Amino acid sequence: MEIATINEKARQFEEAYKLRSMPIGVKFLEKAADAPQGTTFPLRDMKKHMALCQAFSYARMKGMTIGLTTADHWCWNPLIGFGNVECVPGQEQFDEVVKYLGIRDKAKAETFFAHFPRLPLHKYEAVVIAPLKKAAFQPDVVMIYAEPAKVNSMVRSIKGVTGDYVRSIFDGIDSCVYCTVPSFLENEYRLTLPDPGERERARTRDEDVILTVPGKRLEEFFDSLNLGSPFGGFSDAMLDCELDFPRPPFYNKLFELWGLEQGEDWKLG
Repeated sequence: MEIATINEKARQFEEAYKLRSMPIGVKFLEKAADAPQGTTFPLRDMKKHMALCQAFSYARMKGMTIGLTTADHWCWNPLIGFGNVECVPGQEQFDEVVKYLGIRDKAKAETFFAHFPRLPLHKYEAVVIAPLKKAAFQPDVVMIYAEPAKVNSMVRSIKGVTGDYVRSIFDGIDSCVYCTVPSFLENEYRLTLPDPGERERARTRDEDVILTVPGKRLEEFFDSLNLGSPFGGFSDAMLDCELDFPRPPFYNKLFELWGLEQGEDWKLG
């Protein structure tokens, strides 16, 4: 898709799903000089460092385009995950990280961290994050922060076009890497639980879940949502906890085939 189409689809999507913050696009740059005009690099432009989760927040809540080089980062795990620094078994920095993974057995911790998601070492000089509806670049991944009910609706739409599950691996920390690197490398949709750092320092809500869409599948994702349809989007209507409630007609058809009691068909609209 052309970037103008992506911007417009993002605007429609944000409105249809009543999102509380803007979907964001993430781009890995081999040369920091290729960052779009108007990108804010925290150390250069703000004289401050920034954690990656805070960059996400500045983009999705303030509408800013943020760029991070190695010098801008203020958290260890994206430096490792994005290939900015080396941290492999046998190095002191590897042993230091292993102490704080929350895994009691040292050998298990070492094995766990040896498989931490990583981009190739020193391949990318910078990462740029921007609201998808105003991004000036083709994103490598898109991140959507939303409540579980809305993410559930998106996941069902994805299944409708892929015929497959959304698969994820869950950890309690390092969400900024888990919601970016695996989807970029594997071209797969992914769900991630925001970690404590996101909540404590980046204004992420307790009820937020992150859905990551690979940039190469963004057209597929938007098509799955059927945004042009009257039924495209998300309804937050709450139904009463009624027993023997009206159901879709196919429920009654199945119950009839099974010899079970049928009820009233629901009437939409």
